[in-house]
Amino acid sequence: MKTPLQHLLPKRLPAQLEQRGGKSKRQRIWEAIRARQQDLSAAELARASGVDSATIVSYLRALEKGGYLHAHSPASGNGNGKRYRLMRDNGVEAPRLNKSGQPVSQGSGNETLWRTMRILGQFNSRELIQHAASAGIHIADDSANIYLRTLYRAGYLQLLEASRPLGVGKGKTLNRYRLLPGKYSGPRPPMIQRSKCVYDPNLARVVWQEDIRHDDD
Repeated sequence: MKTPLQHLLPKRLPAQLEQRGGKSKRQRIWEAIRARQQDLSAAELARASGVDSATIVSYLRALEKGGYLHAHSPASGNGNGKRYRLMRDNGVEAPRLNKSGQPVSQGSGNETLWRTMRILGQFNSRELIQHAASAGIHIADDSANIYLRTLYRAGYLQLLEASRPLGVGKGKTLNRYRLLPGKYSGPRPPMIQRSKCVYDPNLARVVWQEDIRHDDD
């Protein structure tokens, strides 16, 4: 059964529609929280961040459950009457939490791949995966390969050496890439959207869209 607030909570939009100025709604809320820190309310954060109230209430609940915020006044029936104090400031990046206040790892794999590309200069998928594993982050082979192929098609990467067979029963080499000069747009990884496009949150725009082929083309 839905709670009174659940029907108000917005569905997640594609990143290019949800993000403004390269910042997600949660990032804008978090920045407003850090700017004020004490005696916060959902209504005040809505005015400061420009984010809808339902999203703010949902994120505040997650932050409270995760120990980032402390509610120091009684709540009204819908939760909007709570006032909060920042208890745990983990820096400029908004905490990624689920509704229970637990950290989520979604997106951390691509973030690690993107950061490691800049560090290594030249790489294949296995080298990136091994580098991520040393930091305790598991990335599946297919996930890494899809991300690299998509960034290549979007113009971020140069293919230095294509995959080739090693011989009967010996498998094949992996594609080797490098991050093109000037293509490191910032710390946030380009995002592959369900609509077959790549959105770069650092640039706040869609940078590549897969061609749509019709049957009569």
